[in-house]
This record gives sequence, structure tokens and C-alpha cells, in this order.
Amino acid sequence: MHFTIIPIKSLADGKKRLNPILSPTQRRDLILTSLQDVLQAATNSKLTDQTVLVTSDPEIVTISKTWAYPKLTYLIEPTSQGTHHAVQYAIHWSQEQAASSILIIPADIPLIGFNDIDEIIGLGKSKNTIILIPSQRKEGTNAFFHPHPPFFPVWYGPDSYQKNLVSITNLNLPFIILERAKFALDIDLKEDLAKLLQLNDNSLTKQLIQNFALNIKEKKCMK
Repeated sequence: MHFTIIPIKSLADGKKRLNPILSPTQRRDLILTSLQDVLQAATNSKLTDQTVLVTSDPEIVTISKTWAYPKLTYLIEPTSQGTHHAVQYAIHWSQEQAASSILIIPADIPLIGFNDIDEIIGLGKSKNTIILIPSQRKEGTNAFFHPHPPFFPVWYGPDSYQKNLVSITNLNLPFIILERAKFALDIDLKEDLAKLLQLNDNSLTKQLIQNFALNIKEKKCMK
């Protein structure tokens, strides 16, 4: 069975780099809406048998259950130790559940669709190789496919792309690096919001950001 793993920070800790331009309520809405887009893609993937949402935040679990996505498993960490630890927790759990392959993707890449996920899984399985997709700034890892167990620890978060490259090279494992725009754009900075607004995209996240921009304009007009 193939598992697609999605780690997510708590609502209180997520998107802090957007503090200067978004209110706490807006950041919360952005986290949840981006998660909806990613879960929509993952749970509709034809090649994903189980989507695993890993988090330490019970509120995220409660809210996402109301969306009623199929093939969705909730993995709740006992304590919050960051997304890197959450990924290791989920990898270990997946191996215990006899997963035959895993794909790890973040919860804030709203451009992806189920076909994009299926492309990565299909390619990785057919070539029997690790697939690595960097973030747009080549700092983070926005997709990591492992074709078979045993699954080794995967770096996640700042500088994880280079760390994963070093790990794979040291283990002498076959891998492919892919550049995919839909996977690369994660929403962390003001520039990412602006970039998403410029794209021809119908994601829930883009609609939300458009509403943010409209509200800001309306407030300026009222002054």
C-alpha cells in the first residue's frame, strides 16, 4: 500500500513569517485553506491508498474531519516537536503499517492536483527510485518519494533539501530530482502570496488571498 504523508504545524505555530501582513485570524484561515487544497489532491490520488495527516493539534483534526475526505488517516503526535519530528513519527508509523511506498508533501502547496501526485508516485515506482522535489527557493523539500522500505529518516524544514541530498548520496541510493512549479510554491512569505495571485489557478487558497486583498483595498478606501 502507498501512503501519502502530510505533516502540519499547529494553528498557533503556523505561518509566523506572515505576521507583519496577516492577522492571526487570516493566518489561521490560510493554514486551513491550504490544507484543504492539499488534502483534496492527496485523497483523490488514484495511486494513494492512504493519506496520513500528522499533527499535534487536535483542533486541526476536528476541523478537517468535517470536510469528510476519503482515505484519510489521522496520526496525532503525543507532543509538539516541530514538523521534522512529525515526519519521522509518520515514517516510523507507516513502516509499522506495512506501507510499500511513501510520499511526503507539505500542507501548504495549494497548486497541486491529484494528477501531480500520481505522476510522482507512478514515476518513482516505475523507476524504483527516490524522487526529490525542492521548494522554489531550493531550501526546503516539497516532495520526497521513497519507493520501498526500509524507510530512512527524511529531513524536513529549513535547509532540508541539501540535507536530504547528502543523506541519499551517502547511502548510495538512486534518486531523481524534479523541478515542478506546482510543488515548488509553498506559502511562507509576502512574495508567495503575490505570486499565487498572479497565477491562473482556481485553488481555494487563491480565492482566500483574493478576499484578503479585496478587504485591504476596502479598508484603504474607507480611510
